[in-house]
Amino acid sequence: MNPMNRPAVLVIEDDEAVRQTLADMLELNGYRSVLAGNGTEGVAAAVRATPSLIITDLAMPGMTGYQLLETFRMDPNLRAVPVIVISAKADRAATRRGMELGAADFITKPFTEDEVIHSIATRLERQELVEELDAFSHTVAHDLRNPLATLTGWIELTLSLLGKADEATLRHHLVKAVNSGRQLNGIIDGLLVLAGVRGQSVTPGPLDMAALVAEAIERLGHMLRTQPAHIEKPDSWPAAVGHAPWIVEVWTNYISNAVKHGGADPHIVLGGEVRPDGRFARFWVQDSGPGLDEAAQRMMFVPFTRISTVKTRGHGLGLSIVRRIVDKLGGQVGVVSKPGAGARFWFELPTDARPQSDTGLAAP
Repeated sequence: MNPMNRPAVLVIEDDEAVRQTLADMLELNGYRSVLAGNGTEGVAAAVRATPSLIITDLAMPGMTGYQLLETFRMDPNLRAVPVIVISAKADRAATRRGMELGAADFITKPFTEDEVIHSIATRLERQELVEELDAFSHTVAHDLRNPLATLTGWIELTLSLLGKADEATLRHHLVKAVNSGRQLNGIIDGLLVLAGVRGQSVTPGPLDMAALVAEAIERLGHMLRTQPAHIEKPDSWPAAVGHAPWIVEVWTNYISNAVKHGGADPHIVLGGEVRPDGRFARFWVQDSGPGLDEAAQRMMFVPFTRISTVKTRGHGLGLSIVRRIVDKLGGQVGVVSKPGAGARFWFELPTDARPQSDTGLAAP
């Protein structure tokens, strides 16, 4: 996995030896460390890096660990970040106060590597589950509501016109109802895929990328009949490993987005190449749409985020699925774009089946 894709853990500790020990533990266990020597530096680093998790000492000069917890709790961008307190104070009062201020765990010095890494893994997993539940509830509450209301509306209208309207009118209304039903089904399928990726361990194997692309395009048959697009494919694909059913989902999401956002007459170019280091292959979908500004690009793979500059009725679920899949397969995702020049959405996969760290893959 690309180092920048590893979870970032901010360590706030005034003792340099302890700080470096924690940094070494983190790096050896697949995390990316961000270090700060006091509370003031820690707050600045947290705002700058928005870490996945924070580790802090309690007794520090200037801003104490308790004050840090209060500061983080008041910041809307940081209040949900889990904070683990590591301190020489072992008394119950200190622990209780830390927990009341929002600490997720309390570890007493001296600590072991197993204690620290287990606590981090547990807090991050719990945080991910909470965020996923929030996202699922958002999707059910909001994104399912519109197509369901539309479906019900078309059916009620059709029923009211039975015996009054001609067959062509009734057929038109029923087609609209079917389209809304398909949209509902797509959202539900997406939720099931997203949930399934979390719980399933897979053994990566060689991919027949041409066949997977063909399957994805076949899945999009209905969309391509109603929104024709010219799709250009390469003569050959670079070798990569992964889990074929998941990669079909990635291609399906990328290509469908390119069709939606490719303008009146979409021209879509698919491609792939081995990265210079030979360890990863990059695959992409280039569209001919209006492109994305830098702010929109930064938000693209944030789960369930709608992008105001992208005029779409999509539900924002597809790119969350893509990111989850590719992360678990040991790769990374991204987008390259500029306003007026289309967008290239890409994903990278390992070129061999050696076990990847931090991915949750089963060993081959």
